[in-house]
Amino acid sequence: MLQVILLLLPGVVSAEWKVNYPPPICAARGSDATIDCNFKYPQGQQVQQLLWCSMTSNHGDCHYNPYVYDSEANNNQNNFQYIGNKTSDCSLLISNINQAHSGEYKFRFITSVDRWTGNPGVNILVHDLRVSRSRENGSTVVGDSLNLTCTLKCPGGLAEVQWFKNGDPIQQSDPLLTFSRITAKDSGNYSCSLRNFKTTVSEEFTIYIEDVAWSPAVLIIVVVSLFSLVFITAAVMLIRRRKAKAHRKPVEEREEAQDSLYSTLQKTAYTNLPEAKDVQQEDEVEYSSISIKPKELLQTSANTEQQDDSTIYSTVMNG
Repeated sequence: MLQVILLLLPGVVSAEWKVNYPPPICAARGSDATIDCNFKYPQGQQVQQLLWCSMTSNHGDCHYNPYVYDSEANNNQNNFQYIGNKTSDCSLLISNINQAHSGEYKFRFITSVDRWTGNPGVNILVHDLRVSRSRENGSTVVGDSLNLTCTLKCPGGLAEVQWFKNGDPIQQSDPLLTFSRITAKDSGNYSCSLRNFKTTVSEEFTIYIEDVAWSPAVLIIVVVSLFSLVFITAAVMLIRRRKAKAHRKPVEEREEAQDSLYSTLQKTAYTNLPEAKDVQQEDEVEYSSISIKPKELLQTSANTEQQDDSTIYSTVMNG
């Protein structure tokens, strides 16, 4: 009787219901991750509904919502796109993946007879690209060699990347960026991304190339030297100015003394000249000849002049 039951219900045999997942997937943040998947079910059945669920928001065999993809729904998340079919391919594309998408995913499908969930599911890990340098400690000066490496914390290595300096792409596709003899012009912020996926760009890594010619120690020496030179120049100018001022003072005093002596001698010589004496005596004679008439004399003179005018007028009339 047991054998008859098995013949009547062949669909319950697990060998005829299967979901094959790829190994764990490691992806760079901002890239696209594809879950390559295939499934099978007993012949004679038709697939009616396809479902993908994330175990971070679902549980068990994903019997109920939420689903990251549901072939019967119209509100699927934009990041998840079913790229398989209803016969055997159950592949799912996750675009612009990020750390929130890390976790386990399971595929579930419903046929016209039964339903099945593939266990265990597939695990996805999401990491950031990172730029590291060959020497983590110590300063780098002009002429040193330096390597920058674009890395991803995933098994295997990166094939091709895109390097950026200060946000601008540079012509380098190898994950290892080598500077054999570095210069001050190589200073800047470096980042990398997967080829053709700028959304995966890493955080910037800053390198500062110290120019020996203008290192901090040299710069301090130059500044101190300049200040010393300015101070010495100012001191020399001040000393010279004081010396010049001290030298001019005796000269000016001697010139003033000479001018005073010359003026005195000239005055004395002029006074002793005969012409000067005669001029002085004439001035004294002229000064002594000046006399002031009293008021009465002025009035008498005026009366006399008036009488003379009257006499002249009388004579004319009598004539």
